[in-house]
Amino acid sequence: MKINSSVYDTVVIGGGPAGIAAAMHLGFHQRRVLVIDRKTSPMQFANTPIHNYPGVKPLVAPTEILQKMRKELREYDVETLFGNVIRITGQAPNFHVAIKSAQEALTTVTAKTLVLATGIARKHPKVDGDWKKWLPFAGKNRMSYYCPDCDSPQAAGKDVIIVNAGTANSALHVARCIKPFATRIRIFMTEDAYAPYTKNSETILNKSEFEWTHGLVKKINILEPGKRQQLITADGQTLECNIFFVAWIAVPRNELAIELGVELDGHGNIITDFKGATNIKGVWAAGDVRPITQTVATAVGTGVYTGIMIAHYLISLA
Repeated sequence: MKINSSVYDTVVIGGGPAGIAAAMHLGFHQRRVLVIDRKTSPMQFANTPIHNYPGVKPLVAPTEILQKMRKELREYDVETLFGNVIRITGQAPNFHVAIKSAQEALTTVTAKTLVLATGIARKHPKVDGDWKKWLPFAGKNRMSYYCPDCDSPQAAGKDVIIVNAGTANSALHVARCIKPFATRIRIFMTEDAYAPYTKNSETILNKSEFEWTHGLVKKINILEPGKRQQLITADGQTLECNIFFVAWIAVPRNELAIELGVELDGHGNIITDFKGATNIKGVWAAGDVRPITQTVATAVGTGVYTGIMIAHYLISLA
């Protein structure tokens, strides 16, 4: 998509719900805004309906919500460029943002303010050693769920296997969230997870109330989505269940924040004040890249509030 200017009040980096919400508020207040979207938000791919996002009935999938958000952005004359930020230089109110578009064209724009809404990277389970082989099941068609805060009630009356791509404690967190709903819970500790499977993992799990085993995922068979699903292990076992929950590792997409000198917490999340402002003047952050619960409603809330605070800041510049 071609952009119409080289100077903006705000450049928003990240086109998920937080970035869009911030941009929408600023666009409504007639600010010149550019959203740079890599199209890597989980909402770009997941099609299992969202239940805990107020005002959305009948229930719709994240992909549909994201499409509607993008349409509303255009109604407020907010520009969107599908691409990747490769470098940011300068300081407020003259940041220079170098962008490589989806068509490989290089563009540099100037912004008075920046919003880092870069989100997190999900570390998926591996199937036959390749995480990409899990993607056909990731948040798709009620086959697997990632957010116990969002989706635990989806386990009601279900036989659930938690496929762990993180630590033993992350698996137990998911198990305890869905315990009030599921009829049976088993934890499958993947031995090629991003957090190493260790003897300490076994000690932690053996002290829990949950069934568990470990191994490598060789194949996933979906006989009937949400009803009959099979995890085939590398040593030939077949574990059948109704649905999968994934215990995963979230890695903040903080590369640009580090480049700018933005302060991070011990997990790599961006630290902000109550306004969403970082320690770098003119730079705000919104959404999952901050240390918040990862739900669409929460991300939108941080985005809207950040947009409000930036609007006030831009008024002060005038």
